[in-house]
Amino acid sequence: MKKFFSFVFLGAMIIVVSWSGCKQTVESRFQKKMDASMNTLVESRNDSTGIWPEAGWWNSANLFTAVIRYAELTNQKKRFVPLIEDVFSKTRKFPVYDDKGNFMFECKNYINDYYDDEGWWALAWIEAYKLTAKKEYLEMAETIFRDMTTGWSDDICQGGIYWKKNPLVYKNSIANNLFALTAIRLYHQTQKKEYAEWFEKEVNWYLDSGLYNTDNQMIEDGIDNKTNQPNRGRYYTYNQGVAIAVLTEMYLYKNDTSYLEKAEALAQSAIKNMTTEQGILCEHNKDIAAGNDGVQFKGIFMRHLSFLYRTTGKAMYEDFILKNADSIISHDYDSISRSFGCYWYGPFREVKMAANSSALECVMEAEFIVREQQK
Repeated sequence: MKKFFSFVFLGAMIIVVSWSGCKQTVESRFQKKMDASMNTLVESRNDSTGIWPEAGWWNSANLFTAVIRYAELTNQKKRFVPLIEDVFSKTRKFPVYDDKGNFMFECKNYINDYYDDEGWWALAWIEAYKLTAKKEYLEMAETIFRDMTTGWSDDICQGGIYWKKNPLVYKNSIANNLFALTAIRLYHQTQKKEYAEWFEKEVNWYLDSGLYNTDNQMIEDGIDNKTNQPNRGRYYTYNQGVAIAVLTEMYLYKNDTSYLEKAEALAQSAIKNMTTEQGILCEHNKDIAAGNDGVQFKGIFMRHLSFLYRTTGKAMYEDFILKNADSIISHDYDSISRSFGCYWYGPFREVKMAANSSALECVMEAEFIVREQQK
């Protein structure tokens, strides 16, 4: 009897130890509000169009990317694969309307009049491919990138892609850095030499263009059409973030620390110059901060700063991500709508799904850090 009890007890202990080893032992301070925010995000998507109409077209690519990142973080691939498939089936052909609701044209394969829009969707489908291994998502990203190459021109500043088609106007940072980032991440997935060649060509041009202002370690918005010189003083967090990722990728690709030094200089300048006195990330232009586009910017910065953090492991980036996430859950969360707002230092002011997803990205990156620490 005693021997039988020992076997039963030992078996029970093995089950308990095995079960506890498979679960997150301590729920982080971020998890409940992160989960609630994501549920709100998913519920707010339009089932007929597949996107988040209140957020808009390019923003929806970023909201969608946040969903994919969440699925990876929480190991909920099975839950989100149907949503990813639904977005793909409903948005690869998408009607575009003007401000008055009049039909303008049908956007096919995410190709439209804006090269930066195309870049956001290409990167989203690369992430979807990495999560699901569904080849059609990677093929779509390649289709989009081929169209982005048509924006390259040597007529202004000897290279770079334009921001907008029909007519081709304005070469700016976001379009060109998204072009570079899409190229290198397609190279990672396909090993096709052409993507690496485009990546190097774009980065070399960009660093010669003056869009990276080495005087203050900030990214300028674009090149003035009349002077062919960079605009000065128009600084947005998302421009800094995507450039940080591109230069970090260049460091990893070339094994040249000079690129990592540039990425870190940009990151540290943003942390110093694009924050409140309390160290919380913000857009200095108040009109941009709460605008339909601007509310998305800070989450994009944090997503790419996190890539730099995972590359370097430096505590200053970890601390910054955690500090901002703590501010968001403490001062910028609305329990009624179960969503985050656009002012990360608080208070919560307005329900916007683009703002919700942007703050959610910061909270998710903090949760990634916490889960790594618990391993």
